[in-house]
Amino acid sequence: MISIDMKTLLWTTAVGVGLLAYILILIRVHKEAFYVKQRLELALAGSKMGIWDWSITEGLVVRNSSYAQMLGYDQDAFTNKPISNTTLVHPDDQPRLKAALDSYVAGETDEYEQEYRLLGASGQWRWVLARGVVVSRDRRQRPTRIVGISVDITERKQMELQLRELSYKDPVTSLYNRAYFDLKIKELDREESLPLSVIIGDLNFLKLANDTFGHVAGDALLINAANVLKSNCRVGDVVTRWGGDEFAILLPNTTEAEALLVCERIRATCAETQSIPVQLSVALGAATKTSMDQSIDDVVESAEDWMYRHKILERDGDALRWTTLARRAERCH
Repeated sequence: MISIDMKTLLWTTAVGVGLLAYILILIRVHKEAFYVKQRLELALAGSKMGIWDWSITEGLVVRNSSYAQMLGYDQDAFTNKPISNTTLVHPDDQPRLKAALDSYVAGETDEYEQEYRLLGASGQWRWVLARGVVVSRDRRQRPTRIVGISVDITERKQMELQLRELSYKDPVTSLYNRAYFDLKIKELDREESLPLSVIIGDLNFLKLANDTFGHVAGDALLINAANVLKSNCRVGDVVTRWGGDEFAILLPNTTEAEALLVCERIRATCAETQSIPVQLSVALGAATKTSMDQSIDDVVESAEDWMYRHKILERDGDALRWTTLARRAERCH
């Protein structure tokens, strides 16, 4: 029969062996975790992808070295604050990004995914796609930790923006088209843009130019008109070919009197422009939105009505121009 001391010794030995085995297992797990992490870092190096771990309760974010490298920063110097609370986010994207994060944390949306611009170390804005998921919650099921990835999508985004820009351009005049006008008028229909003026223009004699002198002459007339409109507008004004022989201009922070002065300058420039074989002439109408109570559609309609009124008033003078054009056409034949 084994003595009590022997039993104690055997039990102690068994516990020691078990503890040693447990320690060995822990060492192995930690080693494997270290190597997995190391392999992950090597895989991410140069991949333009970064991993972030946001502790909501502490207000701190741990980012791997690839995240900082993606933007050209040193890991040690990079911020550990939530990116939405830094000046690295483009000012235009900041409100949207913060709203998306707040909505996700509050449980109002099922997923977090946003595209936004970050300031790189070179001073250039880089587009990133960020995705995150909640990985832990408190007793009240409020998120306490979110883990995610951020991917540099600058090249893809630039290509998308170029394609979008092309889709908004008129191929003849290089002005923006009707789709762009519809987009911008929605963006500008706000208090900060008031007074918001709209000018609608109708190019005279385009059909005559096309029918009599060919579409090359018609295209030249359109291009001349586009150049005159742009030269008499500011950089922030939106000049578009509305369709066919019509043009539309959006002038933010412009009174009706100022818009009418723009119309007069356009008419004067048209009269001074030597267009061969057709004289450049544009009928113009303007209207202004001064209050958010006004419908922007009504303002556009009013500008169009004024344009047609001016076109009717100009018909007497058009008769002489029609005769001159007819004589030019005869000489061409």
